[in-house]
Amino acid sequence: MYFKFRNPKKVDIVILDNECDSLLLDYIIKNEFSYKIVESKIDTIFVSPSIIFKIIKNIIKVKNQEKNILSYLYRIYLLSMINLYNPKIILTYLDNSSLYHWLIRNDHDMRYMAIQNGIRQKFEFDILEKLIPVKINHDFFFCFGKYDIDFNKQMGFKSNESIPCGSLKLGISELRRKEIIKKYDICLLSNYKKRKNISKCSITREIEENNILLDEHIKHYCQSNSKSLIIAIRSKNTEEIEYYKSIYGDDVCFSSGLIESYSSYDASYQSEVTIAYQSTLLLEMLAVGKKVLHIDFTNNESMFNYDAPIKYSFTSYKEMESKLNNIHNMKIQDYTELTKKQRLYVMNYNSKNPPHQIINNKISFILNNKNHVH
Repeated sequence: MYFKFRNPKKVDIVILDNECDSLLLDYIIKNEFSYKIVESKIDTIFVSPSIIFKIIKNIIKVKNQEKNILSYLYRIYLLSMINLYNPKIILTYLDNSSLYHWLIRNDHDMRYMAIQNGIRQKFEFDILEKLIPVKINHDFFFCFGKYDIDFNKQMGFKSNESIPCGSLKLGISELRRKEIIKKYDICLLSNYKKRKNISKCSITREIEENNILLDEHIKHYCQSNSKSLIIAIRSKNTEEIEYYKSIYGDDVCFSSGLIESYSSYDASYQSEVTIAYQSTLLLEMLAVGKKVLHIDFTNNESMFNYDAPIKYSFTSYKEMESKLNNIHNMKIQDYTELTKKQRLYVMNYNSKNPPHQIINNKISFILNNKNHVH
């Protein structure tokens, strides 16, 4: 840890945490604005009379609702630092961060912008609420689609301005997308988790049991129907690869597993149908006209609560096989028409006006318009 005996420099934008900071810098900030990345893990502490004054002022203003006094003081320090950076905007790619929403509740002088980075499910917030009570409050929320606006209202979350613009990563993946030749019948999106990371709570056990059943059925389906398969893995983790080889055999094809290479997107583009259980990429592929199928054997509405023709609940292998064959054999024009309403509702993506451009335009408008009302 380092100490700097001065005030931090003022900037236009504070980026809260370094989650996908390269995407934010390369496609949204683009050297057009001054910025500072403030990580949730503090490695540098600024010391000055102004900082001490801000900390005291914030302690008086913000009551301690944390069980841990150190957690409270840590958040007070971050809030004080952000105050001294004096940005016009605080931007994050962690829209479900408890720290981010704590800052919004306790700082009414700044504009906060969150970019949705994944699907949001009721059971996740139920678990989070038990661990770290957090009230979701969005200032500006760049979300996937109107589904997420309706979901937030249903959950009692507040948002001053919600902008349904699709997925940031999808828009960037489309920029680098080349002509794709289909090589596989099915792309399976990995949902692998290390055994030691699997919680004992009933929900996560239910998810794991569904994933095991899904793998068994897809293996049987591919063998019985002579279908080629590629698995879009989450990482280059040896355990993940060995897990899938133990089920599908040593000859199964994998994506590269490199997040920065968008290999999961490429694997899906190269396949006739993309299948998964609880995956943001499933909705992203639907948004660009790909055939997708969410396979659910739990019938738990708190998880991936989307309607058909995106999500189907199954009680047997035969039901799954029938639906998968139906989607496989459907003409893409018919599938596109069938899914049109749901596609726009869950992922309001427009390749001619991609998310990174919408966000950049909004930031530019706020920074260049002194009369913009918060």
